[in-house]
Order: sequence, then structure tokens, then C-alpha cells
Amino acid sequence: MAEVADRRKLIAIVEDDPRLATMFHDMLACLGDWRLQFFSDGQSAKDQLLELGADLILLDVGLPSLDGVSLYKILRGHSNTRHIPIIVITGSHDWELHRMGLQTGLLLRKPFNMHELLSIIRALLPEEGEG
Repeated sequence: MAEVADRRKLIAIVEDDPRLATMFHDMLACLGDWRLQFFSDGQSAKDQLLELGADLILLDVGLPSLDGVSLYKILRGHSNTRHIPIIVITGSHDWELHRMGLQTGLLLRKPFNMHELLSIIRALLPEEGEG
């Protein structure tokens, strides 16, 4: 019997805080029909995201081994990931992000409301049968 491909959208989550990663998993697995792939550091995310084919990336700025700002720039500069929506999660202020060279339209500030995040994800990744 041929294996049926999983057609659900893939969300890659790059977050080193295990509590936040668990919160993302619990909320997204419960409230949406997405596949989830987690990365706890920037280097492992970089090594896999360029070929993973994610539909959306949640990216924390403060990461070990390769920071989120550097990873964002790498992802934006690569043809495979250039057009993937990236939601940047940060506790930084605008001036700090500007100093780091990070200008992004999809920015979620810590602390944030999980329902706000869910609304953004649903707008970017409508589920099958919607709109």
C-alpha cells in the first residue's frame, strides 16, 4: 500500500526555552491541524530549515549557538526560505532590533497573548476548506 503524504502545513518553531516550546506545542497541536517541527538552537535550525520546506517559521531572537537575528538574515537570503513567513518572537525593543539590523513586519513581543499568535498563524496559513 502506498504511503499517503501528510498534506498538513508545517510550522517550524525555533525556541530554546523549553517552557515556551511546550506551550507552543500544546496550543498549536490542540487548536490547529498543523505539523510541528521544533529546534532548540539556531545552528540546528539553520542546518535543517533551508531544506525542510516549512510553511511558516516561529523564530526566537535569543538563541544559543546561532542567534535569531543571524538566522533570520540567513533564511531571508536563501532562495529556499526567502518567501516563507517568519514570525519573530522577541523581548527586545525597536531600537535594539534596528541596531541588530532586523526589520520585520511579523513581530511578536514577549510577553504575548497566545490567541494573538494563533490569529496571526491562521491568517498566514489558512486550513484546508477555509477562504
